[in-house]
Amino acid sequence: MKKYLLTIILFCFSIINAFSQYKGSINKARSYLTKLELTTDQSEINNFLKDAKGEVDAAIQIEKNVEKVDTWLTRGDVYAEIAKKFPELDEDAIDKALESYDKIGFEIETKNISAIENAGIGKQNLSTFFINQAIISLQGSNAPDYEQAYISFSNSLKINPNDTLGLLYGGFVAEQLSKFTEALDFYDKLMKMKVLNNKNTNTIYQNSVNIYYSNCEEFEECESFGNSIRLINEAKELFPENNYYPSVEINIAMRLNKVEEARGKIDNQLSMDPENANLHFNRAVLYYNLGLALTESNEFNESQKLDTLDKVFKTAIESYKSTLQYDPSNERALLYMLDAYKANAKPYYDLERNLDFLALKNKYQAESDRLKGEGNSRISEGQVYAIDYLNLKGEDISNDDIATIYPIFSIMEDYENLIKVLSISVNRDNTNAEYLEVLRNAYMKIKDYENAENIYQMILKLQ
Repeated sequence: MKKYLLTIILFCFSIINAFSQYKGSINKARSYLTKLELTTDQSEINNFLKDAKGEVDAAIQIEKNVEKVDTWLTRGDVYAEIAKKFPELDEDAIDKALESYDKIGFEIETKNISAIENAGIGKQNLSTFFINQAIISLQGSNAPDYEQAYISFSNSLKINPNDTLGLLYGGFVAEQLSKFTEALDFYDKLMKMKVLNNKNTNTIYQNSVNIYYSNCEEFEECESFGNSIRLINEAKELFPENNYYPSVEINIAMRLNKVEEARGKIDNQLSMDPENANLHFNRAVLYYNLGLALTESNEFNESQKLDTLDKVFKTAIESYKSTLQYDPSNERALLYMLDAYKANAKPYYDLERNLDFLALKNKYQAESDRLKGEGNSRISEGQVYAIDYLNLKGEDISNDDIATIYPIFSIMEDYENLIKVLSISVNRDNTNAEYLEVLRNAYMKIKDYENAENIYQMILKLQ
C-alpha cells in the first residue's frame, strides 16, 4: 500500500513540477526570443521557443499580467516566431499571434505609441515572412512547389486579408492546384476592392471567366453560363477594346447551340475588327461545328445536304485561312483546317463506300469514280497544308497531329509523305496495327519490297 501511495505522490509531484517550471515571466520569455538570434541550431531554437511559449502561456493566467501591454506584445512575438520556425509546436500559432497583437491599443488601452507600432510591425513582418516563403516555393531551383506556396499565401492572408499581392498570386497558385473555388474567391475580393492596375484587373477577369467557362460542370454553369456572362459584361464595360471577352461570349453562344446569335456576334465583331485572327478562328470553328451538326441531320434530301455542307465547310476553311493570314504561327488553326478539308470530303467517300453494286450494275464503276473524284477535289488543297505542317514540325510532330494528317496523304496517294509521317509514329511505337498496314501498303505502292517485308514482320509479331 505504501508503495502505491509513494507512486501516486511522485506522479502528482511531477505534474506540479512540470507546471511550476514556468512562472509566467515576460522577461524570461523575451530573453528566450533574444537567444534565438544567437543560434542556428534547430534543436536549441525549438527548446527556446517551447520555453518562451511556456512563459507567455503562464503569464496570461496571472490576473495582473493580463492588463499589461508588454504581456501581449511579447506573446505576439513568441507565437509569430513559432509560426515561422516551428509551427508544429502550436497549430494555432498564427491566430494566437494575431490575437495578441490586435489587443494592443484596443482591448488593452495604452498611450505607449511604440508598443502599438511594434505590434503593427510584428504583424507586417509575419505577413512578409509568408509572402517571401511563397515566392521561394515558386522560384526555387526545383519545380515550383505550388502546394507550399498556396499554404504560405493563405497564411499571409490570415494576417493581412486585403493584401493584394497575396490575393493575386494566391489566386494564380490556387488555379495551378485546381482549387478553382478558392481562386475565384481571391479574384472576387480583388474585383470588389478595385485597387489593381488595368493589366492585373484584366488578368483576374479573364482568369475568372476562363475558370467558370472551362469548368462549367463543376460550377453548374453548362446550362446557362450565367457567372461567365456576368463577368464578361462587367469586363466589357471596363475593357471595351479587349477582344477576349466577345470571343468567349461567342464560344458560349456556340456551346448553347445559339448558332444565329453566335454568327451575329462574330460578324459584328469582324465588322469592327476585320484583321482580328481570333475572331476569324472563332468564325471558322462555328461553321465547322455547324457542318458536323448538319452531317448528322436528316432534315434535307441528299442533294440539298451535300450542297449545304459544301458551303458551310468551305466557309470554315476560308475563315481558317484568314486566321493564318493574320496569325501565321497559329498551328491549331492549321490543324483544324485540315479537319475541315477532311470533313468536307467525307460525305462523298461515305456515299461511295455504301454504293449498291448489284443495283447499279454496269454504272457502278462510273458512280464510284465520280464520288471519289468529288471527295478528292475537296481534300486535295489540304494536302499542301498537311505537307507544310509536317515540314514545320518534323520529328517533333505529335501522335495526335499524325492522326490528323496521315489520312490526307493516304487518300491523295502521296506515298512519300505518308511513309515519312507514319515512320515517325512507328519508330516511337510499333504496335499500332492500322499504321503498320497503311505503311506496308505505301512501301508496296512504291515497290520498296524490302521495307514492306520489314513492316510485315512487325505485323506478324502483333498477331
